Amino acid sequence: MEWAKLTGPQLERAREQAGGLAVLPLGSLERHAGHLPCGTDGLYITALTTQAADVEPAVVLPTLFYTHVHEMRNNVGAVSFSGRKMMELAELLMDEIARNGFRKIALVNGHGGNRFWINQLMMDLCGAGKEYAPFVVRLGADEQVEKLREATVREAHAGEMETSTALHVFGEFVDRSAVPPDHQAGAPKPVPKVPAYTPIEWYSWYPEAYAGDALYATAEKGRIAFESAVKRLATVYAEIKANTSVLEHIERFNREKHHGG
Repeated sequence: MEWAKLTGPQLERAREQAGGLAVLPLGSLERHAGHLPCGTDGLYITALTTQAADVEPAVVLPTLFYTHVHEMRNNVGAVSFSGRKMMELAELLMDEIARNGFRKIALVNGHGGNRFWINQLMMDLCGAGKEYAPFVVRLGADEQVEKLREATVREAHAGEMETSTALHVFGEFVDRSAVPPDHQAGAPKPVPKVPAYTPIEWYSWYPEAYAGDALYATAEKGRIAFESAVKRLATVYAEIKANTSVLEHIERFNREKHHGG
C-alpha cells in the first residue's frame, strides 16, 4: 500500500481497497541529542503509517522529511523551510493526491513542531473550495505506554520513550554510547522566567536538542509503545474511511460561503 512502490494500475486498485484514503506522513530533519539520527521523526512515522496500513488498508505516500525547524538551526542536522512554504507544499501535495482520485487525505505527524503550521493550514483550507477532506491525525497519549516511563525528567525530545521506539524500529541507527551519563542532562536549562512565549524559548531550554532521560530507554519499551500506536492508528484509518460527515460539510460550506448561507 505504499504509493511509491506501486504501478499506476496497482495504485488504482489500492485506492479502491483503501476506500479512497491516502496518508501523508510528516517528519523532520534535525538533531536529536547526540544519540538519535537526524531523521528520527520521519523514520518513525514512516514505519508507523505503513504498518498501520497493513492492518487497515490505506495508501501511504513517501514521508515528507523537510519541515519548519528554525529552532534547531544552531545544531548540525537541520533542514528548515519557512512555515509559509510548508503550508504551500502540503496543500500542493494534497491537491495532487486528490487529482489521483483520493477524496480523503490524512496527515499523520511525527514531529511536534509541525503542529503549528498544520493547524494554520487546516484553518486556511476551510472554504478553500477543495473537493477532498483533509484530516490531521493526533493519536494523543497512551495511558498504558505512559506507565512504562521510569524517568523523572520531563520528556520532550530524544528522551526515554522516543529513544525506546527508535531502538525498536531502527536500532541500527542509534548510538547508545552517546547518551549522556547524567540523568539530569536532558532537564531544561535554568533561564529567567518570562511571562510570554518567545522565538528563542526552545533553544534557551534545550540548546543541544535533548529533553528527557534516555538512560532508561529499552527496545522492549519501544516495541510495546510502537505496537500500541500501530493498532490505534489503524483504528483511526478505519474511522476516517467510514466517516461521511466531513466531506458533506465541506461541500455544504463551499456552497454557502458564496452567499452567506
